Amino acid sequence: MLHQFYDFVLGMVFGFFLAVPPGPMNALIAAEATRSPIHGTSVGLGAMSADGILMVITYFFSRVLGHYVYYLYFIGFAVMMYLAISILKSTFSPRNTSSNRSPFLNYFMGVSMGLTNPYQVFWWLTAGLSFMSVFGIFSVVGLFTAILIWVFVFPYAVYVGKVYGGSKVDFVVKLVSALGIITFAVYIIIRALLYFM
Repeated sequence: MLHQFYDFVLGMVFGFFLAVPPGPMNALIAAEATRSPIHGTSVGLGAMSADGILMVITYFFSRVLGHYVYYLYFIGFAVMMYLAISILKSTFSPRNTSSNRSPFLNYFMGVSMGLTNPYQVFWWLTAGLSFMSVFGIFSVVGLFTAILIWVFVFPYAVYVGKVYGGSKVDFVVKLVSALGIITFAVYIIIRALLYFM
């Protein structure tokens, strides 16, 4: 029992290491959290669902996908650019046309971005597969527990910052989020072109 608990804690620590660093998903979560914590959390839950799907796919089809997984770079680029432009429009437009977007739609945004993010896919095909094989199911449960905690705590922290910081915080969070996603999108499309060239 102590061994399983150790594996669970190890998985949680590893999960926080994966969830906390800045990246396109955290940028999108932060941008949506300026609307409300639930909008940010719904994106995070979508991304976590994508992780679950990728974990299952990786487990069964890691040897089958081969080089075809590189085509996800192009899909990922398109999805990330669309999301970045949406964030910029909601920041700079005097009429926020996306303010009525439901958390349910945000959830599917998180799923689609997670499934088309080549680095998320590659992580599961490489490190994730190794992690599951070496540390077992309790570590995987710990990993997903850490991600679940993060997708609730992080959006709430962003929203509280906006409430106390006002529109300036809202503007900065969305601008930085959009620029972060654009930078990541450009980087992966360059990597894709280099691979196919």
